[in-house]
Amino acid sequence: MLAEYLTQKVWCHRLQSTPEIARKLYHAASDIFIAERQRQLSLTKRVEKVTVLCHGVRDSANPVKLFMNKNLSTPYSCTRHLGEPYIKQTAISLVNGKPHHMHEPLTEDCEIEFLHFKQDDPSIVNKAFWRSCSFVLGSVLDIVFKQEHGVQLCESRDFPIESGSFAYDFKAKLGNWQPTQMELQIMSQAIKKFSYRNGRHAFIQPLTTSIEKAKEIFHSSRDKLAQLERLSATQDTASLYQMARHVDIIDGPLISNIGHIGRFTITAIHKLKEEGDGVCLYRAQGVALPASITMHSWTYQSLVANAMPLNESEEIVEEDGEEKPSLESHQ
Repeated sequence: MLAEYLTQKVWCHRLQSTPEIARKLYHAASDIFIAERQRQLSLTKRVEKVTVLCHGVRDSANPVKLFMNKNLSTPYSCTRHLGEPYIKQTAISLVNGKPHHMHEPLTEDCEIEFLHFKQDDPSIVNKAFWRSCSFVLGSVLDIVFKQEHGVQLCESRDFPIESGSFAYDFKAKLGNWQPTQMELQIMSQAIKKFSYRNGRHAFIQPLTTSIEKAKEIFHSSRDKLAQLERLSATQDTASLYQMARHVDIIDGPLISNIGHIGRFTITAIHKLKEEGDGVCLYRAQGVALPASITMHSWTYQSLVANAMPLNESEEIVEEDGEEKPSLESHQ
């Protein structure tokens, strides 16, 4: 089913064979996301400066001082003043000691640390990487199936790294389909094809907005609206991210761009339950490595095998300072 569809070279446009109105529905969330992000940036009428102290730059004991634009400049903007290695290697930043997305504007005087995958303690950047892979998995699911299968993205699962796999739940009409290893491999290659189309370092853009605006963005998704209703019980805003035309609700921060993702393998798709009218709830799972981390193929295949069984781990909310598992521990 899937392999035949993908080999027709129309896999990257799930709505390609559908009417133009369907294409517009697919792009609607992205268009509203972009408009809201531009609206928020336009609220800054007068450019003010903030002082940014960048720590750990060029192995210096003294921080590098930068003067950046308040509510406009981002940690990524800072790396452009520091040199190419910081632009390429930094996946996430710490702003005043808290994880901060590289493309999230700076709102006050602050101190920044730039985190990468090979530092002494990569726990924070590893967590961001794992969440980002769940986000990317959702984008793959949203494009690889034919429109007739009615894929509906439900929610990214925030499983710990030690569980062995990241995951994303979705609904679809797939009948008794069980994916073959070849089909899973083709699906896994979708992220590479995306990179070639959009640039190997395509940005992942953040947006924090009101629950009501988020509902407008996801007005055509029943499951996303339900997710926002659950969020509204405890908070007034939602954390959204965009990669090309894909927009999703996910707790961040995520890594700055997909160029940080190296090996990426979708290992299994498990049917969880039947929803009625031929619709079933599925859980897609995967495993990945940062592009800067090398691993023997035999060892990586062991990780793939461990990521195949159904992941039913608890979604752990980790407190600040709690030790988090490292991807390097698997090597």
